Amino acid sequence: MSNKREDVLYLTLVDFFLQMLFLVMIALLFYIAVQQDNLEKLEKAAKISQQAQQWEDLAKKYNIDSVQELLDRLTTLAPIQNLEEAKKALEFMEKHGGKDKVAEAVRKLEEGQGKPPCVVQNADNKTPKSVAIFLATNTTITLIKWQPEFAELAKNLGKGELIANTEWGLKEFVSTWRGVLSKHPDCRYTVTLQERTDLVKPRDHVQSVFYAQIRR
Repeated sequence: MSNKREDVLYLTLVDFFLQMLFLVMIALLFYIAVQQDNLEKLEKAAKISQQAQQWEDLAKKYNIDSVQELLDRLTTLAPIQNLEEAKKALEFMEKHGGKDKVAEAVRKLEEGQGKPPCVVQNADNKTPKSVAIFLATNTTITLIKWQPEFAELAKNLGKGELIANTEWGLKEFVSTWRGVLSKHPDCRYTVTLQERTDLVKPRDHVQSVFYAQIRR
């Protein structure tokens, strides 16, 4: 009889401990879930704080004093349809001396628009004919070869006989050939420019006198 009582007691204790273990497991799972949720909230808060700091830095950089001013500026911005194209455009401008340099080059191009080439490939079209080949480095421009039209041009400018591999400094090149513009104000001679430089300054000097077909 006592053995049956002990068995019942043991079973009761085992059942009690199992129930306690089950409750502890539930409590532990709930605690883990709460901690995970808190961790996600902390991460979101940290991310928001970082973004806020970035916006604050931009506001200081562009002298924006209020949220309304920021919204006003954003509403005036045109949407970027193709981010990759925008990045390429930015890289192009940086490679060619920045926004001001590119704007200056465009201005020079626009000034030259409307002026036909002085020499064309044939009478049936207006495709310009390159009358000389120059080589550009960081600091020099060298005459490589030329067509009879360029030799005639040099003669008319009083330059005498052309010599292959004649080299000029950048400013010296412009002063040497500037007379082409006053001699032929209604057209432009076209030359080929082989670039051995990443700088745009040599190209700018050549294009201040001639149309230039760029080769690399």
